[in-house]
Amino acid sequence: MEAVAKLNNYPTSPRKMRLLADLIRGLEVEKALGILQFNPKHPAVPMYKLLKSAINNWEQKNSDEKVEDAGLIVKTIMVDCGRVIKRMRPAPQGRGYRIRKRSNHVTIIVDSIHSNENGIAKKKAEKVEAAPVAETVVAEKPATAKPKKAAPKKAAAPKVESKAKAKPAAEKTEKKKADKKSTK
Repeated sequence: MEAVAKLNNYPTSPRKMRLLADLIRGLEVEKALGILQFNPKHPAVPMYKLLKSAINNWEQKNSDEKVEDAGLIVKTIMVDCGRVIKRMRPAPQGRGYRIRKRSNHVTIIVDSIHSNENGIAKKKAEKVEAAPVAETVVAEKPATAKPKKAAPKKAAAPKVESKAKAKPAAEKTEKKKADKKSTK
């Protein structure tokens, strides 16, 4: 049986909290607590307390079992955006920069490995069944097909048009000079 613990509107950015959540997702509870306890990031403290709360919630639901024997794991951990408080900070030349003070919501679901064995066994069976299908797809490809190499690009030949255009331009300037001399 699984237990849930939630932390709402904790004032740190969701991205910073997700970095910690990714560290403990899918781990055993004892390892996750050790990681959070010695992690230098500031959101590690509330995440540690939240995980302890989830463990206590699981203990209350399952009073006949011990945490050590159940083999608890962090089944799911989600970090969502919370409210954003908007402030203005004075900036140069009379302007104001917008400051967004973000917060987040964290949800941890803790479950025992024993109650989750059927789900794990199903996932393993699906992986085993899916593996031969992938092999047959690979075997169906012809062995003679070779990847085509891209032809190297050749250097562009100098444009002849530019020389042809340059000559009439030179002739025009000479004609203009001759016209100016004749008018003087």
